[in-house]
Amino acid sequence: MTQQVDEMVPDDVVAAERRRRRKNPAPRILAVVGALLVVYYAVVAFSGALNVTTEVPIQGEQPVTGEDYLTLQMKTEDVDLTNRVLSANILPIPHGDFVGDRAGEMSENLRIEIVSGGMTTSVVTYPGESIVDPTTVTLVLDRGDTFYPWDRPFSDFRVSVQDDETGENVPFELTIENSARPWVMSATLGEVTTENGIDTLPVTLDGNRDALSVTLVVFYLLAILLTTLMAVVTIGSALLKKKLEFSNVIWLSATMLSFPALRSAMPGAPPIGTALDFIVLFPCICIVAAMLVWTGAHLLWRESKILRGRELDDDDAAASAAAGAAASDD
Repeated sequence: MTQQVDEMVPDDVVAAERRRRRKNPAPRILAVVGALLVVYYAVVAFSGALNVTTEVPIQGEQPVTGEDYLTLQMKTEDVDLTNRVLSANILPIPHGDFVGDRAGEMSENLRIEIVSGGMTTSVVTYPGESIVDPTTVTLVLDRGDTFYPWDRPFSDFRVSVQDDETGENVPFELTIENSARPWVMSATLGEVTTENGIDTLPVTLDGNRDALSVTLVVFYLLAILLTTLMAVVTIGSALLKKKLEFSNVIWLSATMLSFPALRSAMPGAPPIGTALDFIVLFPCICIVAAMLVWTGAHLLWRESKILRGRELDDDDAAASAAAGAAASDD
């Protein structure tokens, strides 16, 4: 009896019943997303990405012998790519006979000279038997923000320390800490050279943006590109289907105005004029602006047809009256 009832059910009803009973893909999608998040957090935790240190790795040897020497602690504070300068604080820490009688004092008069960009940019003097405080120094940067966010500015400078009274060279070692986020710094030391009896240590300080900043900038770029492509497809299909409306023009104007806002929201965004602007931002703005002008002119010409005619057609008048009545009812 059951077999006879099943045979009497139409095929379209059976197919519809099967479609209604298909498996829900939502749990699988949630499981995949959860697994990806677990893998991501595991990679972040075990890769040490969260254990960010301010110490700058230094390559090269510093020939410091004996117990009487200075430790120059340099801490980068800001990287100004617009003016191509790097601001840092420098603090000498005495060892041996250079330690004063009281804590934080220097026993000798010292002169610290930093040469950057081919000229002396900073000269720091510390009187003997005085409290030592950090002093701000300025370094000249090479390579600016042209290739944002993949720019790699660097600074070549020379450091020398002398006794301000006798003019003798004072042995020292250099340590660097980085407080200029989101920059990742590394330093390379050269061989000590002697010029006019002054020992100078050449240092090259390289910097690049961290991976998180670069990733966020890439996301912003993808958003600008995808929005531009969506605008082209949407407006093109509306024109072909003859369904262009005033809302499309408003959306285009809002899209064009949002691109500079996205550009300014990028982490560490430099002023307008980088390679990123010429490759991505300016073309996208020009495309959206051209579509805005074209659609605005097309819509204006189409809607002003009734105003441009010398004679008013009854059908057009009736349609206009009906549209006005509908608008008043709303």
